[in-house]
Amino acid sequence: MKLRLSDRQVGVLFMLPLILAVGIFLVWPIAEAVRLSFVRYNPLRPDDQPFVGLDNYLFVLEDPLFWESFWQAIVWTGWSTVLQAVIGVGLALLLHQPLKGMNAFRGLLLFPYIVPTVVIALNWRWLFNSEIGIVNHLLLSAGIIDDKIAWLSTPNMAMASAIMLNVWKYTPFVVIVVLARLQTIPTELYDAAKVDGAGVLRRFRDITLPQLAEVLAVVIVFRTIWTFNKFEEIYLLTRGGPGTSTYNLALYAFDQSIANLRMGVGAAAGVIMLLLLLAGSMLYIRVSGFGREDKAA
Repeated sequence: MKLRLSDRQVGVLFMLPLILAVGIFLVWPIAEAVRLSFVRYNPLRPDDQPFVGLDNYLFVLEDPLFWESFWQAIVWTGWSTVLQAVIGVGLALLLHQPLKGMNAFRGLLLFPYIVPTVVIALNWRWLFNSEIGIVNHLLLSAGIIDDKIAWLSTPNMAMASAIMLNVWKYTPFVVIVVLARLQTIPTELYDAAKVDGAGVLRRFRDITLPQLAEVLAVVIVFRTIWTFNKFEEIYLLTRGGPGTSTYNLALYAFDQSIANLRMGVGAAAGVIMLLLLLAGSMLYIRVSGFGREDKAA
């Protein structure tokens, strides 16, 4: 007797590997982080995990370093995301032009995105070295600056250097997504606008930008989440220094968990990060109107 499955059952079978992967690599780590945030856990004494209620959360919220890291994470994420969106849209508009050699430039654009972060960070440390770095050498040779800039050893310049690294590496993602959307905008819209006498800026404002609105909303949400959670770039470039001037929440959670062996405190910081990102993303999507269906007139 042959076993016959309905289309629904076949669909469920095909989804099982995905459900299993999501459960193992997403749901379980989040659940474990939430559990750890309510216990005192030292990895050197794994069997001793007393329940402490909200003590870990209170420790985090009362820690001045947490709030310093939070505001620096806002600066790091805000500037990185805004610059990536602005530069990404500009480059996408340029690469959308039917000019000779644009395909080669589109290929080269992916280079920063595919290079490992550790390689970029190590090269960045050399480029921005205050004594032997090529950035200072070029700026001094061009007469733009009179003295060497301590890019990675002064608070403001260290944060600016980290932001520049993030923008350089991840702007190609924005360009790819925006360029794909630009290629689907009907050319008839621009032709009609030209007939009506609309200039370049007006065509961009009235046609291009509205067409890109939903794509940009998605890009900004994803880039905000990914940048807010970024750990390796700041850790490899500045180690959170000088002092704690480039600390963000990911680095704070790492230091509490690994350096200080307070796994519960680190987990609480991670849960707070999750809640902040969830609330911020929902608010942004609601304000931007993404996914809102137009009502028929």
